[in-house]
Amino acid sequence: MTPSFDAKMKSLKDMVVERMFQAVPSENPVTLYEPIRYAIASGGKRLRPVLLLLVCEATGGRPEDALDAAVALELVHNFTLVHDDIMDNDDLRRGKETVHKKWDRNVAILSGDALLVLAYSMLHRRSHNRLAQVLDDFSRGILQVCEGQTLDKEFESRKDVTLAEYFDMIDKKTAELFSVACHVGSVLGGGTAEQMAAMRIYGKKLGRAFQIQDDLLDVIAEENVLGKDIGSDLEANKKTFLVVHALQHSDDRQKKQLQAILHKGKVTTDDVRAVIDLFKQTKTLDAARLEVDTCLQDAKKALLPLPDNSARLQLGELIDLVAGRNS
Repeated sequence: MTPSFDAKMKSLKDMVVERMFQAVPSENPVTLYEPIRYAIASGGKRLRPVLLLLVCEATGGRPEDALDAAVALELVHNFTLVHDDIMDNDDLRRGKETVHKKWDRNVAILSGDALLVLAYSMLHRRSHNRLAQVLDDFSRGILQVCEGQTLDKEFESRKDVTLAEYFDMIDKKTAELFSVACHVGSVLGGGTAEQMAAMRIYGKKLGRAFQIQDDLLDVIAEENVLGKDIGSDLEANKKTFLVVHALQHSDDRQKKQLQAILHKGKVTTDDVRAVIDLFKQTKTLDAARLEVDTCLQDAKKALLPLPDNSARLQLGELIDLVAGRNS
């Protein structure tokens, strides 16, 4: 990454974080707003709001004019994380206790609900002649995320999930908010119809790549880097790209071995090593890396309708950043 890119990313992230904390009321009840501040302070790459701001600039707008929408999107993302952690019973998020673990489930549910309300409040802070379109994008996007999360939970009890079904699930659960970020950014930036359509594709492909990388990192990353328990997806019987691909490309012995680990409950380090070896035998790790590379190449092609400016170049560098992530 170039120094100018790093400086730009930091500048945009700082803008988002500062405005996001301003969006959270400081008054009582403390048991509502303290967990919210805890959740949004837990770090993260802030990729979705940064994407929104960069696309806005790339299509002719000013990032400052799209800041409230970017903050709203990050609040929505945090709402999904708080509730996902409850449903998945995860103890760690980015190396810190999850909200429901630090407080309790009821506090976490209410905090997640309030995050969503605060997000819509942010959208209404600035008038815009395309506000109705932005609100529609957000609402459709959040519903898609809920559908994707529902499919993800349904798949845990199924043994016959296909890759096509997996892609449909992650396009809704993960890629949709990336797509919303890029489309809303192009709307607020005054982009053409062609540019807006291209930015939807850019976000979708970037989001797909991001999720498949998450699937990979769950078994090959170091726990202190990832910030959560290694093998947590295996323990929860999640139908990740790796699991679905391996089940479709394994023999009877390999299927039985993988299914036994997926259904045993607590996954050990030896189990993770055995699964990694199985993934290598079925060429699943190679397939996942190839899918990530294909998605990122498609994302690069989607940048072609944008004008030649620094923000477009930075969107290209963002692809390289996602390609090299290890957490």
